[in-house]
Amino acid sequence: MKRNRVIALFLILCMMISLAGCANPIRMVKNLFGDDEQAASTIIENVSDDQGDVQLRDTVLYYKDDKGFLIPVMRKIPWTEGIAKSTLASLVDNPINRQDMESIGLIPVIPANTQIHGMNIENGLCKVDFSTDILNYASKDEEESLVRAVVYTLTEFVTIDRVQFLIDGKVQKKLPFGTEVSKPITRDNINYVGVEPSKDKVVVYYEGTTNGLETYFVPVTKAITKNDELGVNVIDALDALVEGPPEGLGLYTQIPKGTKVISVDVNNAIAYVNFNEEILKIKDSEETADHVLKSIALTLKEQYRDVAAVKILANGKEVEIGTAKDEEPVAVPTFANQH
Repeated sequence: MKRNRVIALFLILCMMISLAGCANPIRMVKNLFGDDEQAASTIIENVSDDQGDVQLRDTVLYYKDDKGFLIPVMRKIPWTEGIAKSTLASLVDNPINRQDMESIGLIPVIPANTQIHGMNIENGLCKVDFSTDILNYASKDEEESLVRAVVYTLTEFVTIDRVQFLIDGKVQKKLPFGTEVSKPITRDNINYVGVEPSKDKVVVYYEGTTNGLETYFVPVTKAITKNDELGVNVIDALDALVEGPPEGLGLYTQIPKGTKVISVDVNNAIAYVNFNEEILKIKDSEETADHVLKSIALTLKEQYRDVAAVKILANGKEVEIGTAKDEEPVAVPTFANQH
């Protein structure tokens, strides 16, 4: 063990020396959201307990809040063979899992007593076999939330891009409230808030809370109106974000009213977002400003997966907002929420 650690330290030192000479524009990016949020989702962390070293993996799971929205939460899951299966087990509604999430008011989505009989992953397709207990829910909304939570949680793994549901080893055509599950399902329409289905839609991040103290970021699929055939773009997404959530959903944004998006330019993985002067009217505290920046960064990431940092401008001039400094772009967080 000691010899392995020495080798690992030597390799890290070599990498640091090599990277020091690289002209990487992201290297000096300020990490506004904390070191943990910049860790790649595949990073494995070693911790020690009474039984020796335990490897933990940063893993995103989707829970439900008291308003029915699915909330992505990064958690450190013990690294074991079949980690995707054990990750789903953390979403089963039982006393341990409920107690685990009650401090932030989130609820496991898979009905109590559900067993995961088996799982097979091949060529991006994950076939997961549940016991019939998975059908113990009472409404179409619960059914749709369950399906999306399972699909979104599993497709956080890079080896999975679609999910096939089985119950007691058999593919079902439909679930009790009509959700189609006969074919593999992909990520789509998380927390959809449009009145009618729309081909023009964006994913934006608003804030939510269950107890007035703990806040979290909620991905919302929002239908938009397009007057051209050019397709949805990043300005459409940011316009939808600054517009704020529809009333009555229990979600909110701290972006000042009247804020408008003038332009967005992406250069060397840094997004330069130019607003009008209303963006400077962020009130209350640096924490509020940091939350605004995070919602902008997360929304940008949905459009540009490779964006690493964000720079805010007001009428073409770079500005300081929150704890971000004028000369430093703000790092895009890897995770929306952590627990």
